[in-house]
Amino acid sequence: MNKMIKALALLASAILMGVSAPVMAQTAAATPAAPSVTVDGLVDAYYTYNFTNAAHGINGAGNIGQFWNTSDNSFSLGLAETKITAKQGNATAVVELAYQDAANLGLPSGTNLDVLQAYAQYTTGAWTLTAGRFTTWMGNEVVEPTSNFNYSHSLLFWYTIPVWNQGISASYAVDSTLSITGYATDGYNTNLTSGNGFTYGGEVAWTPNSTWKFVLNGIDGPGQVFFTGAAKDKWVGEFIASYAPTSDWTFVLDAEYGAQDLGFGEEWNLTPTSPNITVNSLDFWGAALYAKYAISSDWSAALRVEELKDVEGQLGIYGMFAPGPGWTDEAREATLTVTHAVTPAWTITAEGRYDYEPTFLGTTPSNTGGTFAGASNDQLTATLSTAFVF
Repeated sequence: MNKMIKALALLASAILMGVSAPVMAQTAAATPAAPSVTVDGLVDAYYTYNFTNAAHGINGAGNIGQFWNTSDNSFSLGLAETKITAKQGNATAVVELAYQDAANLGLPSGTNLDVLQAYAQYTTGAWTLTAGRFTTWMGNEVVEPTSNFNYSHSLLFWYTIPVWNQGISASYAVDSTLSITGYATDGYNTNLTSGNGFTYGGEVAWTPNSTWKFVLNGIDGPGQVFFTGAAKDKWVGEFIASYAPTSDWTFVLDAEYGAQDLGFGEEWNLTPTSPNITVNSLDFWGAALYAKYAISSDWSAALRVEELKDVEGQLGIYGMFAPGPGWTDEAREATLTVTHAVTPAWTITAEGRYDYEPTFLGTTPSNTGGTFAGASNDQLTATLSTAFVF
């Protein structure tokens, strides 16, 4: 059988060569030019100091709830990234590699190098078709800290949406101000939930003028339940509004509401006299407000404040979950970032961040002990980073 397969393969190759040789000779003069190739990337390093207590982080876990600057009291690599883009006519191919601390990209523990993006894209008229692996369309922030207002990432970015997806998308530009995109992908961060079903999503982006931009996002597919590890249905709806009244000021609102399927019915009894109710999914909601001011051509300051509420802690904010049915985990953070562009390619950033998890909110007042080091309910960190883009 193997000999027959080899013989057929050789025969097919000979036929292909015989047919293609004259065609190649006739069309050699019309061979299109080689694709244009560009290489981009960045190298980002940081030092973060955790003021919560002398132990610098809970159980040596570093800075809880911060990404990518999870390491404390050490000089660390935040992100090293290389992106190769090839274009020919209406077709584009992108391969992007990212290296950073283990698990920061939603990968299995101990994995530091990730193929962050690898996709092919084709544009024809108002349509753009994409297939492969690409960073998520959800959220106001992106993976690269140099493209965000703040250095550390928000709670909404890490706990409620995927970092990347793998699948296909189709985008249609209605006009110069309005675009509509649909997605079909394989789960949230495919390495965690591959084989558990498809994820579907969409985006509507409207930019009526240079001052305003509005985005509606949605995603629905198998997300990972924090306290069971199971991949069950999770959906998130998102509204983003950007307002730039002047060339110096930019304001952004990012609001989300979603729910996580538990995969089982949970009996709740909220009061001694109320009947039991069966809960199959749990809600979460949050909002982040951003403000950025360009102090000068090479200095800027940005502020982010956000709050995220998580019924029964199925998202695992700060690595914790609420103690029982009817309880809500609540997290808040405020981040102030100052950035200096030494050159167009080299930036230095100083950032202070305050994280606060006040209590678990239930039918009676309760506090099960602080999430952060020293059983504290809050965490204060300071970060100095430098990044070079090319």
